[in-house]
Amino acid sequence: MAQAKATKATATKATVQVAELQHNGTEISYADIWAFVQQHAGGNLHNVQIVPLGNVQLDSDAPVPFGYNGKRGGVRETIQNWMLKGVDGDCSLATVLGKAKPLGHSSKKPVCLHALLNGGYSPSSSVWGTGYVKLVVQPKAA
Repeated sequence: MAQAKATKATATKATVQVAELQHNGTEISYADIWAFVQQHAGGNLHNVQIVPLGNVQLDSDAPVPFGYNGKRGGVRETIQNWMLKGVDGDCSLATVLGKAKPLGHSSKKPVCLHALLNGGYSPSSSVWGTGYVKLVVQPKAA
């Protein structure tokens, strides 16, 4: 009877490329958001996560310098909080936009997402050009 020879398997880690959409000095438009979802996430909003950047103060009542000056608990504050912290911990673009839709937030032209990606609701914002979130496509399991 032949004996099995033990061999040491060497595993190499696979490098996973993750697609991201983040402000790089040029305004991110609504068309850019949807082109990113189509091209990198197979058109599926569930495959895209909203990820806050390091400049977001998640423990603060106003984690970013815009959208928190209106009515306490107002629509913009609520939607921005969902985008920064998730809906019950779920930060997928599909979940957040679905939850925000009944509040009047468009899924096709998501104003609050556009603001968080670009640094405010208007180019006249003092922080325009500073992104506070990025969109990240979740890698597919191998």
